[in-house]
Amino acid sequence: MSIATKAKSDRLYHLDLIRFIAALYVVFYHYCFRGYAKDGLSILEFKPLESFSKYGYLGVDLFFIISGFVILMSVRNSNLIDFCISRFTRLYPAFWFCVVISAIVIALFGGSVFNITLNQVLFNLTMFNGFFGVEHVDGVYWSLVIELKFYILVGIILFFKKLKYIKFLGYLLLAISILQLIIPFAGAPKFLQVIYYVTFARWNPYFVAGMFFFLMKSEKNIIKNIIPVIIAYGVSLRYAILTVNFRNEEYGYGFSNEVVILLITIFFISTFLISTGKLQFLNKRVFMSLGVLTYPLYLLHQNIGYIIFNNFGNTVNKWMLLILVIAIMLVASYLISKKIEKPLGTFMRNKLKASPLLLKLKTKF
Repeated sequence: MSIATKAKSDRLYHLDLIRFIAALYVVFYHYCFRGYAKDGLSILEFKPLESFSKYGYLGVDLFFIISGFVILMSVRNSNLIDFCISRFTRLYPAFWFCVVISAIVIALFGGSVFNITLNQVLFNLTMFNGFFGVEHVDGVYWSLVIELKFYILVGIILFFKKLKYIKFLGYLLLAISILQLIIPFAGAPKFLQVIYYVTFARWNPYFVAGMFFFLMKSEKNIIKNIIPVIIAYGVSLRYAILTVNFRNEEYGYGFSNEVVILLITIFFISTFLISTGKLQFLNKRVFMSLGVLTYPLYLLHQNIGYIIFNNFGNTVNKWMLLILVIAIMLVASYLISKKIEKPLGTFMRNKLKASPLLLKLKTKF
């Protein structure tokens, strides 16, 4: 059965759970390792948590796997206009709010460590600033550039109404990732560097794995879809090990290849088990309440958290402050989700879907 005609829209609540766990792991990475370990972003060191927290950067890798899965699930009965409306109204409301709040906090309390300009903030609001070399208001926004590239490629497939070739896109992205391992970016000719950049070659094995995990579920066929997943797993590990080598040079900390391999293996196995229905006992609606926290938590936590640490770290017990800041971020994420993201996203979606211009374009695309 074609992905475009497959009709099943049940939400996978266990994806919400692992997405939240990934986001929380990223928070621990920033608060308990990255901030103090490099660039002097935070004055607080949490030595007992470093060995656990320093691998939290891999939470973003898990995000990318989930994104590949979820985006394919969302486009199976979609078209280009509906896809663009869905992604725009899903990403921008919370993003706009978090950019503005982060900018205000940085401007008022950032001190000498953090600084921004008005033009930088305005460009950030487009979410495309990373394509033009304009610094992010908060460093975590880098991953949104990768997400946007993936959306653009899927959008091109929808534009040509060739969703049946989505597997070909997956194989092509994998081939480009492998090619970059053979001919690294720095030594590649310009045209190849452009291809690497456009297709986010370092990261696309995760998206591809997510795509084929979804196809595994929707087609109820493991054999047809397992080979690209295995290839994506191997390519992901190779890039991850190269990153470990870089991090050991950059940070001077002992990042372990074995731990990284173990975590990425857990990511792949977990998504495989979800795809094959082996984790249905975790498919509980209650986890949706965690899933909705993930995006605002990811967007909001980093620089504001560091600024709180730097302003209060010398007067408040650091462990109490850590717990308090995480609690503040979770509550803030809940409020953003309920008061900003959902109502504004729904309003924008309804307006855009009723737009005469977009309705006219929808008949063409």
